[in-house]
Amino acid sequence: MVALHEGMLAAGLESPYTEWVEKGRDRPDRDDKITTRVECGEYFETRDDALRAHATQVDPDGFWFHVPLDLQQKVWPTEDFELARSLVDSSIPEADLFAGIRESVEAH
Repeated sequence: MVALHEGMLAAGLESPYTEWVEKGRDRPDRDDKITTRVECGEYFETRDDALRAHATQVDPDGFWFHVPLDLQQKVWPTEDFELARSLVDSSIPEADLFAGIRESVEAH
């Protein structure tokens, strides 16, 4: 959120995240919890179409869709995840949510 917020301000645009960022200033940064970053900016348009198809879960007129797609792709081109538990060996940080699985599991 901070990256998108700062990107909007740097582009001279009003950020939909201003209130969230202000409220979160006293909270600890959670970036150290991120174990996996998947480069997927080129698929953000498809992601957004899928989110809009589920309007009961994501407001199509909400703040999420106020950040221009090209700005999202420039300042935060990844989806970020935190590995909570793994049953396969994998190195951290990961760039693939299925790291270790393809090599370990055989389909029968």
